[in-house]
Amino acid sequence: MNPSYREVLITPQKEGKGRSFGAVLLASVEADLLWAGGQSVSENIRPVWAMFAGSDQSLRAFMANLTTGHKAKCVASSYRSRNADQIELLRSAGYQVAWQREAEGSIATVFLPELFQLDPGMVDPEGVRFVLLPTQEWYEAQTVADTHSMVRHVRRVGYDLPVAQVATWVPLSFLFAAYLDRRTRCPLIADGRFYLQLMVACLQQGLASFSTVPDRVYHDAGFGHHPKNLFHEVGTLDVGLHPGLAFNSDHLTLEALLAREVERYFSVA
Repeated sequence: MNPSYREVLITPQKEGKGRSFGAVLLASVEADLLWAGGQSVSENIRPVWAMFAGSDQSLRAFMANLTTGHKAKCVASSYRSRNADQIELLRSAGYQVAWQREAEGSIATVFLPELFQLDPGMVDPEGVRFVLLPTQEWYEAQTVADTHSMVRHVRRVGYDLPVAQVATWVPLSFLFAAYLDRRTRCPLIADGRFYLQLMVACLQQGLASFSTVPDRVYHDAGFGHHPKNLFHEVGTLDVGLHPGLAFNSDHLTLEALLAREVERYFSVA
């Protein structure tokens, strides 16, 4: 079994009373600051996205129990340092489950739709929150003709980052702008150079973050990796996903940043 895969088990609350239900947790994503259930005090792991596998019959029984409030314990040694290593899906959170059948069995992907859907339908008055979790297939299919000019622009406005590193963020910046545009109260400049500049600015200021390791705090985790944002991807690369990004900001903070970046953009455009 892939070392990132974790066997999880739902056992009866009273020993000897009822059945146990098992599955394999292929990958999970935590983003505790982005939703109320993640911010409440709990020793349990409350993912915003998770992928489980098993035989069709056993997996359906497992998911029926998990989505109705039963906790699933990781059977093997913990992949994190804290003692409690239980997966919990709050019944009140509004999770959705997507099913797919493979030759080896079935896969169930559970997620919080408001964080992942491109268009939430309305602007949240409390702020802007979303998670980008594109597939590697989507990422590799993106072709951006003016990548070099976009990267050059980012350096001209003052972000002195490695060219090769920034170039890898170009496809993600268009997706980032699309999600942001549908959640902010302000219009965005319709220019790929601005999209990349804005994403870099948000990563620098900590409004956006790439994944960090659970329960570890690094003083220098690398540009755009902010442990305080509590965004953790586990096993996502193994299931064909590209490294994602989480965004969390109130409107006033975001609008102040937007104003500064618009001024920077026009200073060199």
